[in-house]
Amino acid sequence: MDAPNGRLSEPASLRRAKRRATGLLVAAAALFVVMRLLTDGHGWSGYVEAAAEAAMIGGLADWFAVTALFRHPLGIPIPHTAIIPRRKDAIGTSLGEFVQDNFFDPDDLARWVADRAPAEALGRWLTDEGDAGLVSAPALGRLLESLVTGGHHRPLVDAAVDRADRFLVDNYEVLRDRIVAEAPAYTPKVLDHHIFTRLHRGVRGVLADMADNPDHELRRRIDAGLAAYARRLQTSPARAARVEAALVRAGQSLQTDPDLQNRVDRWLVTAVSLLAQHARAEVANVIATTVARWDADDTGARIERRVGRDLQFIRINGTLIGALAGLAIHAVGGLL
Repeated sequence: MDAPNGRLSEPASLRRAKRRATGLLVAAAALFVVMRLLTDGHGWSGYVEAAAEAAMIGGLADWFAVTALFRHPLGIPIPHTAIIPRRKDAIGTSLGEFVQDNFFDPDDLARWVADRAPAEALGRWLTDEGDAGLVSAPALGRLLESLVTGGHHRPLVDAAVDRADRFLVDNYEVLRDRIVAEAPAYTPKVLDHHIFTRLHRGVRGVLADMADNPDHELRRRIDAGLAAYARRLQTSPARAARVEAALVRAGQSLQTDPDLQNRVDRWLVTAVSLLAQHARAEVANVIATTVARWDADDTGARIERRVGRDLQFIRINGTLIGALAGLAIHAVGGLL
């Protein structure tokens, strides 16, 4: 049946391609039989017979090779046939690893995001009146609630913890001097420095605990706070109005402030890189387990519907190349 857009659906397109390949093979066989029965195999008829014979061989060999990928040819359990149904679990695992290694590389994704100036694009989207419904506070609340419920926000929390620790390390002296300057004049500077060092070490220790413990108390509080805020976005008209107005202002700033664009771009690149690091193994696992749940025969049928049409051209090419090879061999044999 034709698809709605006028093109053949996958099963119909596959059947048509199979009929063409099989028809060409049958035509080669019929031509061979006719030439063998009605001619003496000399002169021009010898060339035609040789071409038909080689075309038959090439077509049959490629038919066997293509069929063996998806099922046992003629239902005969020949070794190393029905490859896809028999090895579907290994194929699923290999496919997952291929996607993980080639499409979820953190550095590649980071470069892809950086090349697209995401901050400016985000600013245009936030200020586009036509997209106002997409950035409504209730919609954001539902999205945030879904992210928190599924734990999808955790890589962002990890990124925030990592950036906070890096900020403390990179700005140690600036923070120390500011804290010491704000301390009472009557306290010894040595004591001020000691207090700051202990405080700095303690905060970094908390961040390290959060990084190592997915069930840390502060993480649970962050989860609870985000869930509560998501509910308020969906139920409080006043808060929703404030958030939507803030989003519009943020979008305008993202379009006009180069420094803000650079900072947000760097943050988004870092966030995507961290998400890729956390998600790549899970994506590979999802692909492998999904394929493992498929029925073996159904797996072969699914893949054949996707790529089987192109494989039929291998059969057609095999038949035609076989014919040309037969002509060449017969010609060389005649010369010898």
